[in-house]
Amino acid sequence: MRRAVTVALPLAVVLVLSIWRAQGPPPRDAHAPADTFSATRAMSVLRELLAEGIPHPVGSPANARIRQRIESRFRALGYDTAVQRRFACNGNAQCATVENIIVHDPNAPAGDTILLVAHYDSVPAGPGASDDGMGVATLLEVARAIRSHKMVNRVAFLLTDGEEAGLLGAEAFVADETLLRDVDVVINFEMRGTHGASNLFETSKGNRWLIRHLARTLPRPQASSFFYTIYSLLPNDTDVTVFKRAGKAAVNFAAIGGVNWYHTPLDDLVHASPRTLQHHGDHALATLRALGAADLAARSRTDATYFDVLQFFVIWWPQEWTLWIAIISLIALLFAVRKTPPRSMTFGVLSTFTALLFAGAGGMAMSWLVRLRSMDVNWVARPLAGILALAFTGLAAALFAAALLDRRKDARGMLYGVAIVWHAIAIALAIALPGTAYLMLMPALAVTICALAKASEATTSIVAATVAAIVIFPIGIMIYEALGGGLMAVIALIAGTHATLIAPLFARARNGVAAIALAIVCAIVALLQPSFTREKPDVIPLYYVDDSGAGKPQWITYTVTPALANVAKFTRADAKLTPWNRGGGWVAPAPDLRLRRITVSGERNGSALTIRAASHRNAGRISLFVRGGTIRRTNGVTPPPITRHRSQLANGWQVTNASGVEELIVDVEATGPVEVIASDSTFAFPSEGAALLRARDASNAMTIQDGDVTITRTRATF
Repeated sequence: MRRAVTVALPLAVVLVLSIWRAQGPPPRDAHAPADTFSATRAMSVLRELLAEGIPHPVGSPANARIRQRIESRFRALGYDTAVQRRFACNGNAQCATVENIIVHDPNAPAGDTILLVAHYDSVPAGPGASDDGMGVATLLEVARAIRSHKMVNRVAFLLTDGEEAGLLGAEAFVADETLLRDVDVVINFEMRGTHGASNLFETSKGNRWLIRHLARTLPRPQASSFFYTIYSLLPNDTDVTVFKRAGKAAVNFAAIGGVNWYHTPLDDLVHASPRTLQHHGDHALATLRALGAADLAARSRTDATYFDVLQFFVIWWPQEWTLWIAIISLIALLFAVRKTPPRSMTFGVLSTFTALLFAGAGGMAMSWLVRLRSMDVNWVARPLAGILALAFTGLAAALFAAALLDRRKDARGMLYGVAIVWHAIAIALAIALPGTAYLMLMPALAVTICALAKASEATTSIVAATVAAIVIFPIGIMIYEALGGGLMAVIALIAGTHATLIAPLFARARNGVAAIALAIVCAIVALLQPSFTREKPDVIPLYYVDDSGAGKPQWITYTVTPALANVAKFTRADAKLTPWNRGGGWVAPAPDLRLRRITVSGERNGSALTIRAASHRNAGRISLFVRGGTIRRTNGVTPPPITRHRSQLANGWQVTNASGVEELIVDVEATGPVEVIASDSTFAFPSEGAALLRARDASNAMTIQDGDVTITRTRATF
């Protein structure tokens, strides 16, 4: 028992520190010094900007009002503002007429420019208080704090429009070479949720010079090359994606807590976190002041490996060193343990691989059990019990593996075998995903140092496990928010991997039984929890669709609750109505509101086909689905090249759309017949659907993304 307490105590301290620090710093009050960032002042600005508390997507009247308020705020601080109005498209042919706000200090000399960026539009479903009202408030408070501070490099601000419609404000900005020319570094502020620590989760390539500056200046850093490496593999983008494609250096900050409220009506001022806003602001000022005095031309070609130590400071080194550090550490370990019986180390190696196998398989099984009642829900309202069930499953996997293979009762030898595997994985990661290798390397290096110092097995285990906790726990506590329930098994794998460093000290089957018993208890508790609550409801957007192919209007939803079923007679949707969509849905008869459908016409000239789609009801977005040809231009704009993620539609369909326009003119290259489905979307629900809205509310649900939409569709072949 004493040994268990000795091992558990430092791990518990690291866990508590990780959870506490993940909330962000306490907000400074309105009387904070003028040259510092005050979340209280920034929140006051945010409340004024979002006075109506309603969505403000690109092209909407609410969007125009907020744009005017932002401009007024900057001008009151003594800055010059200009609006760039341009029709822009992204690589997936999503388009809009955007109006970017560009802000300069009229007294600043021309030259190297640091551009602070946030977007001021929201999704149609929610008011966007956090995404990205917090970013806008951050830029305004920073602009105030630096007003009397002269920097070597020029500072400018860009408030982009249409980010939620496809990064379109950034696309418009980089398409204008006169605007882009002097920009050297971009500092972007985003949100994927409503609270949590502000993470430095992305940089441009060749980030070594950036990390060198930021490592010594961020006051409470949460930064990791793990975030940077993994994010580059995910189908997610922000405005930074566009600036990186244009060859600009960039750093990107965001928080991911409160993902249940992301892009919903609950992304409001009530759920916006002053702690997150303070963290954003502290990062913004520190980054700006560091780069404001730096030589922005002194770039590096290579990346850095970097990570923070519980937000106290950053450790970093050139990424190309990682492989050599791992190899040298492994050689040193093998030298230090040369007199250790090879058989014990072999069992340590085998127990580690067995633990990973058990953790992976057990994690998938436990994830299935935990999600038995919420299989289709990626983020449940109360996930803690399920998270603990997966963590205990990982711990049990390591304990069972150690008990199974502890043949010589030599805990030290087994620990050395475990460390050999950690080194091997670190070497593999250093080659394949170098930014992530430190997670395995640092604990492995700790074992090497302990081995050279001839430390006891208990000391070696405690030191290595604590080092592992410092680098892994801050990431581990964000895994559920980042990945959701569909990938919960990763939690067991992480916990099982970490537990291999302590399992040799407790290699008894009864310890594994105790851990799995705790996992089962937590799983049962998780099963008893509701998937949704009033505070964290389900998301069920509703649609009114008048489609010429259906013959009569329909209500459409992708989830039918008992309350909704009592209001309308839903049946499975005919897949032919949305042939581009891999998913299905439910439809019910809806009243004919006599809407004027979108009109579509086409004109051919050989292989060139020009399609015109016009909305007659002031729709927020017009979309054109095409099969049998290749979309070349939308409203005269050729989409830029796709550098990350191509839109994937089913059955050979392509799509282009535009927000804030009355007509879509699409040039298509085709040699044969072209099938066309045109649609227009109004981001509002007809009053005739009030009973459905009440039924959804009674189902503990709300809308998301585009919100509740009214759509008309027209089909044609040219």
